[in-house]
Amino acid sequence: MDSPLPRVHSVHVKKPPPKSELDFLRLVQWSGAGCLGLTAAFVESIKSVNPTVQFQFSFTTLLAFGIVTGGAWYVAERIFFRALLAGRKPPVKLALGFTALLSLGTLAGFALALRGVNAERQRDMAVGTLWAVMALSVVGLAFWKVVQFLERDAAKSDAPPPAGPRDEPPSS
Repeated sequence: MDSPLPRVHSVHVKKPPPKSELDFLRLVQWSGAGCLGLTAAFVESIKSVNPTVQFQFSFTTLLAFGIVTGGAWYVAERIFFRALLAGRKPPVKLALGFTALLSLGTLAGFALALRGVNAERQRDMAVGTLWAVMALSVVGLAFWKVVQFLERDAAKSDAPPPAGPRDEPPSS
């Protein structure tokens, strides 16, 4: 006989991530922010590339490090932690905006470092930089594909088993 109550399906409630995962994300957050800050400080410290590469450590080097490290930490906080703990997707506009800002800052740093370089050397450096950007784009695409694969795999393993008739051995 059918029950008057509707059948309730199990609801998959997303649990907060384990502490080890949060610790790993904190490590990624701090190391990533620090690496971006060091890169910004390095690019800012380049004062001359012709005839020799010259670096100069200054207040603006520290300022570039502090601003980029703080910005990267904030973006990672917004993208990884707030979205992860709330169980929602990360804010894509924020990530894209920060990426564009970092790209513009890097290009501006290299452009300022190329002041006083003759046109032929500038062309050679532009070609080399273009090759480097293309190589890094391929690496970034590969990382993106790996992350997509891992997310799909995690979604499959987190999904509840399908509800349906079970294969039972025939009774004797």
